[in-house]
Amino acid sequence: MTDNASQMTPPNGTGPWRRLYEEIGNILFDNSLEPTPENFDICHRYLTANDGELNSQVERALKAGGLTAVSVASIIAQRSVELSADDLRKMTTGAEGQLDQILTIVKRSGSDVRSYGDALEENHTALENPETAAKTVVELIVLTRSMIEKSREVEEKLRTSGEEITALRNNLAEARKRADTDPLTGLPNRGSLDRRLTAAIEKARATNKPLTIGICDIDKFKLINDAHGHLVGDEVIKFVASSLQNKENDRVFVARFGGEEFVLLFEGMDTIAAAGELNEIRNKVSRLDLKINTTGAKLGKVTFSAGVAELEGRGNGSAVLKAADTALYRAKTDGRNRVYIADPDE
Repeated sequence: MTDNASQMTPPNGTGPWRRLYEEIGNILFDNSLEPTPENFDICHRYLTANDGELNSQVERALKAGGLTAVSVASIIAQRSVELSADDLRKMTTGAEGQLDQILTIVKRSGSDVRSYGDALEENHTALENPETAAKTVVELIVLTRSMIEKSREVEEKLRTSGEEITALRNNLAEARKRADTDPLTGLPNRGSLDRRLTAAIEKARATNKPLTIGICDIDKFKLINDAHGHLVGDEVIKFVASSLQNKENDRVFVARFGGEEFVLLFEGMDTIAAAGELNEIRNKVSRLDLKINTTGAKLGKVTFSAGVAELEGRGNGSAVLKAADTALYRAKTDGRNRVYIADPDE
């Protein structure tokens, strides 16, 4: 990605640059962030790169109480799970090398087979002559033994190359899985959600079945972090993530949206059914008195709020997400620990 600011050349002085520095500084100071390269980069991209996904992540963090070292780390982590160009290049080069080797083996094997066939054809008349038959048989036996040895070599090389290609395939599959998975919770990440949402919308429209989206946010999560530390906060996120998963229902897709937020896709469900499922989970979670395993200290109750919205009547996935997010905001404003259904005009 190339930042717009790196191409900025002020026609008169350095006024735009100075304003950019001041704006970055204001964000850092207002949120008590150290001027580290990572923090500076996030602020710089937020102000200059026109990156819709990053802007949304930053704005959510600001709305939730401000940018913190944890929220910045979360943004960086979500943007770092994709395979690097170097990783892909290495894997592609390895696969191409193995395919080239197999192609060379096959070509050489084909050439050997043709030579063997030519030798048989050339010597078949000699076999009919009693004076030359014995000598020809010996020559053909030697040639056949050589052909058998070459065939065994080819078989071994192909077996080895096949094993290496299988290993490459497994590495690629594992890399794709890592690229689609949130490292903290093991849930699908934002990129995986985007692809699943696109497919779910197409399926809903093709089958004329409902599709509902829910957004969940852990209540007062910043207070948990402040009181118990970020490691405990991570455990709370993992706990809520596991509670939201329903492995027996493949119609419900759960992904980590960022920070302490999760998105659920309810395929084939309207808002009433989806809100009912979320309320059932919310009730189970909110009744538990949690404690910190490592110290035995009481953590108390953890709750979450949620908003749900249906695709019908809304143009695209972004509109549904926005409606669900608006309903979530109302749930937070009205006291938290509740699930709201988006109004038709949201």
